[in-house]
Amino acid sequence: MSLKTLDRTQWSFDEALAHIQKVTVARGIEAAKLLPKREPAYQPWDLPQDPKIAWKAQGETELLVALRDGDMIAQGRYTEERPNGWGFGASSGFGLHSGYHTSIRPEKWREGRYLMGKLTARDWEFIDIRMPRFMVKAIWSDHIPEVDRNLPASSDAVYTTPYLELMQAAIARFGMTKDHQSKKENLSDWFLQQQVEGEPVSQNLADAMATLIRLPSAQRGGAKRV
Repeated sequence: MSLKTLDRTQWSFDEALAHIQKVTVARGIEAAKLLPKREPAYQPWDLPQDPKIAWKAQGETELLVALRDGDMIAQGRYTEERPNGWGFGASSGFGLHSGYHTSIRPEKWREGRYLMGKLTARDWEFIDIRMPRFMVKAIWSDHIPEVDRNLPASSDAVYTTPYLELMQAAIARFGMTKDHQSKKENLSDWFLQQQVEGEPVSQNLADAMATLIRLPSAQRGGAKRV
């Protein structure tokens, strides 16, 4: 991928989360339309919770799992300085954060706790967390309602992109099926050996495409993630 075409836009954590929640809410609304309508099983004074709350929480969980598993990369301004003591209330006690952004490794997300715009652990903290927009949209693409997907194309040719074709080639190359899922590492290594329009595939893009062609159940590895 050439430097001219690479989308280098960085989203803040909140911007990325807002996009993901928009997708999960739209996905939930569309799924709810397929469910049979039932009589309400509650009293007027005991109304059910707005399902959008649960769908938005699902979106946040999906983002944190992707960060903890290394499927999504992020950067933040780091510090180990605690000039304000151990902190209390909404304050973490950390300060003097770096003016430069550095990578946040998956183990940092597992060790720390994200709250109020900060990823904080016992001995360090990241603030001003950002992540590539193109990676967010690669995993959580803009939701297209089912009715729109079935509309006839304006042209006889089916629209595709070199990246979609490369992912289809990988599926055929590794003989992937519902019951046979290749390891993400093997897929990523293969993508790194390919080229798109004469440009090598980057590590980030290779990892993203390796994630996208595997089933979500295969990515969970059989264990329910928290």
